[in-house]
Amino acid sequence: MTDLLYSQTSSTQIQNIGIISPSTDRLQSLQRQVPVVGDKALIDLVNGIQVSKDIIRYRKSRGFFGQLFDTLDNNENKRRLLLDGNLLTGQEALSNWVLELSGSLWISQLALQVTQTSLLEARDAIRAQKQNLQQQKQAILSLSTNFDQLAQQVGTRLDHQEARIHKLEVRVAANEDLDRIIASWAAGQTYSQLNWVLQVALLAREVFSSSVARYELETGDKERYRQLLVNKILATSKELPKNFFALADLLEQAWRETKGSAVFPARELAAGLLEVRSIPHQRLINTPYLFAIGTTLELAILPEEAKVSKPASSAIALCRAQIAPISRTTDVREFITAVVEETANDCLAIMKGS
Repeated sequence: MTDLLYSQTSSTQIQNIGIISPSTDRLQSLQRQVPVVGDKALIDLVNGIQVSKDIIRYRKSRGFFGQLFDTLDNNENKRRLLLDGNLLTGQEALSNWVLELSGSLWISQLALQVTQTSLLEARDAIRAQKQNLQQQKQAILSLSTNFDQLAQQVGTRLDHQEARIHKLEVRVAANEDLDRIIASWAAGQTYSQLNWVLQVALLAREVFSSSVARYELETGDKERYRQLLVNKILATSKELPKNFFALADLLEQAWRETKGSAVFPARELAAGLLEVRSIPHQRLINTPYLFAIGTTLELAILPEEAKVSKPASSAIALCRAQIAPISRTTDVREFITAVVEETANDCLAIMKGS
């Protein structure tokens, strides 16, 4: 308070010499921290000056004897102490208020700074989290795409593997059926009482009514088992003709050597299995050799009064006239190949429903 009062009473001298007192510097520093402190200090200073003026006015109004009396009873000293106390109290109040206000403002600024820092950290954390989420989303999308591609590749490979396994199963089944049929025929367990011409026709029908036909339908391979069957027949049959021969002579020999008995009517049974009269014409035009064999057997089993002298020649003539041109001469391989091809194609056509 004394410093403040000193700064107020001697401001003229300080300004004249250009030196700022510590109390003034402190007040200016407080004012820079809190701009309104100057207004409050001015008001408190004015109030303090007003009180001091009242006390001084009272002292001047006292006469000589009054002043002497005040000196003797120590009243003057009390008034001076009161004046100094008043000024000191005002200065302390002013200083405390400014310090309190400055401290409150500092705390507020600090709280705002901490809050701002926390908000900035929260914003950075949110941005980082958002970026991480975006990266995770991209990673998940990439993983999903890779998984879909992998699933598609695995599915494609599984389909290929299943197709290969199925094809292998069909091929194995065809091999097993072919081996079983040929083994039974070579052992004389099937068709043993028939001429080899009729055996070839019935053997081919049995082979292409098995899994071999399914193999050809699913794979489109029409050479493997047909050539294999022809080779197995040629390798197994030891008494086949070696040279060219007339087809009519071959068919005549076939029905004459197939006689049978009352227990096993081989000729009638073969005629029933190879008959062609119930087959549609669109199928017969693709099987001229089978038509000639079946027609020969049908003519051969007619009653004596209706039987022709040469059933084979008559059957070939009917085939050439109604079905398709057919060669009058052939050899063993050509004949067996033709019978196998016609039988295989006919069985496939039946299975396709055409």
